[in-house]
Amino acid sequence: MTTIKFRKAGADAGKISRRRMIHTAFKAGMGAAVLSMGRSAFAQSGDTLVGFSFPDFEHFRWPFDRKFFEKRAGELGLRSIIQGAQQKSEIQEQQIEAMLSQNIKALVINPINNASAVGLIERIKAEKNIPIISYNSVITSPKIDFWTARDNYQVGELQAKKALADHPSGGNWAVVSGPQGLDIAQQKTEGAMRVLKPHIDSGAIKIVSHQYHDAWSPQGALNQIENALTRNRNKLDVVIANEDGMALGALQALKEQGLDGKTWLCGEDVFPEVAREIKAGKVSASAWTDLIAMGAAAADASYALARGDVPKSNDSVTIAGRKIPGMRIQSQLVTIENLREFVTRTGWLKPSDIGL
Repeated sequence: MTTIKFRKAGADAGKISRRRMIHTAFKAGMGAAVLSMGRSAFAQSGDTLVGFSFPDFEHFRWPFDRKFFEKRAGELGLRSIIQGAQQKSEIQEQQIEAMLSQNIKALVINPINNASAVGLIERIKAEKNIPIISYNSVITSPKIDFWTARDNYQVGELQAKKALADHPSGGNWAVVSGPQGLDIAQQKTEGAMRVLKPHIDSGAIKIVSHQYHDAWSPQGALNQIENALTRNRNKLDVVIANEDGMALGALQALKEQGLDGKTWLCGEDVFPEVAREIKAGKVSASAWTDLIAMGAAAADASYALARGDVPKSNDSVTIAGRKIPGMRIQSQLVTIENLREFVTRTGWLKPSDIGL
């Protein structure tokens, strides 16, 4: 079986005792937090300190989210502690404990695992009662104060509608989903399935493979598509992937059978590798969310909530009977037709990096 590696992806670690967590946080997490402050916080002039916890910084996207957040935070005069947790829930909890020890006034969490984050938020609120903003994923806790996330259903809908437009004849389709414990993967998948349901019900489309993959694993996607090709004698017409790393894993499996550019394939995030494959005609599309707006919304909410003000919102969710405001960020589909315009307008990629 082929092995592929696009980025590191650690599995969630087990729980640890609170005393050990705090001890480890000060040994391993706090030092890293201070280092992060040295780079990004002390350069800012404000006196309000906020924390931002990311799953990691090895995924292509997260450094951009960090940059957009830091830019807006700097404009507001916020100081920030920003850390990546190596895709491990245990480390994320340790790092947040260290942030809390430095008296942050608001916390932004981009969760590795929604269920783990719910318990963490309960503890934070019981001890510190600081405002908490859920980032990129809406953590299903009534104790969060705000959220900023893409319209994940829209991403799946965009992907499925484009796939149907480009491949109206139906056939065998595969869906490659991210972590089952994250609303992001669930909602992207549901958005696509809503669009496809009438075609599935009529028999025009057959979903021959659908799997969820922890840590958005490219290797898992590669294995899934290899198995789907084997079971269906290489008859696979469309692959819809929740994310570009998994799309690249799927593409590797297709390439091995000479099906790259023949099987319709899409992802999400417009990685540079995927942008090059779009230009080459091997990947059909990738969705991109306005991360500039998402990062700025998290900074604006941190600033407002730390001051006791109400953040600007355009949507809300109800969790356990509590209505929680947030910012719903829209996405667009990037294809060969609009790739150059997208790169020029957003600055997400350098034209020279993808051969434009």
